[in-house]
Amino acid sequence: MRYRDADHVDTGSFYARCPQLGRVYRMLGYGGVAFAWYHINDNGMLARLLVLMVVVWLVAWYRVVGALWRSSVVAAILLCAVALTAHQLAQPAQPASALVVSP
Repeated sequence: MRYRDADHVDTGSFYARCPQLGRVYRMLGYGGVAFAWYHINDNGMLARLLVLMVVVWLVAWYRVVGALWRSSVVAAILLCAVALTAHQLAQPAQPASALVVSP
């Protein structure tokens, strides 16, 4: 008995119902990864790309594109989130005395 022949294994949610549609989302994800890598130091662009990639992922999920095909979109989302977090952590904290406005 092979793994995919087992009745209790659900592999349908892993693969795309329509492979042609899945390839489009995979290429969008690869493009998102490349675009994020190119704009790795631009926080504004990364934030916009992050929102766009989350919307792309939601549309792919709604159109029943399998998880295998959405993985590159998830990689683009993670790259944007990690880069934005790294930029936020790299900024020095403001001392409390700098926040006080003197008359």
